Amino acid sequence: MADIKIQWLTDSHDCETCGSTYAEGARVTIDGKVEVEMLPVAHCFGGDDYSPSDVFAAVLAHYGHTVSEEQSD
Repeated sequence: MADIKIQWLTDSHDCETCGSTYAEGARVTIDGKVEVEMLPVAHCFGGDDYSPSDVFAAVLAHYGHTVSEEQSD
């Protein structure tokens, strides 16, 4: 069985015009090797933010699985 460790990461950015922004991401180590890196970048425009479901989907994709999400009305 694989040893999976998830290190949750955060970034913040303060702008006098836009205010504060915040982004989340993760670094995933599988059996001692970094296999998934989703680095958060907080910025006024075009930052990078990853939800926990994004991270879990990336781990499953590492093992060859495809994840799709649906929302009910």
